[in-house]
Amino acid sequence: MSDLEVSGAKDGFLRFNILNSGIADTPNLVPGDAGIPTVRNFEFRNIKVTDMPELVHGVEIHPHKPLDGFVLQNVTGTCKKGIELANIRNAHLSGIKVTAFDGPLLLTSNVSGTGLAGATPIQEVNLPKVPDSILPPAEPYKLH
Repeated sequence: MSDLEVSGAKDGFLRFNILNSGIADTPNLVPGDAGIPTVRNFEFRNIKVTDMPELVHGVEIHPHKPLDGFVLQNVTGTCKKGIELANIRNAHLSGIKVTAFDGPLLLTSNVSGTGLAGATPIQEVNLPKVPDSILPPAEPYKLH
């Protein structure tokens, strides 16, 4: 996504939840890491936000399958809360010039990439609970 102007968003500019995806598939859940969604290449450039409650809430990603590739570039405007990221590889943040936020601009946990210097670590207690692993069924699925 690029060249966006966003205002009036109730929960903030960007919020993603990959941690609890797929639970609606009960009772045919895929066991183990194969049942955890793979996510890649989220890119957001040239964004102007006005009075966002939160700029980015990106902590609900399973640690066994981190988001691979996240770009947040050239973001301006105002927000009450900055950026929270967890379980991301190859993050690239640059040109983020927002004001009016409380607390640190960037909080991270298990994030690698560029533009992360000076980030405040997210305390483990403030991260979402990772769901229990899905175990294989007692009786394997049979195609009828």
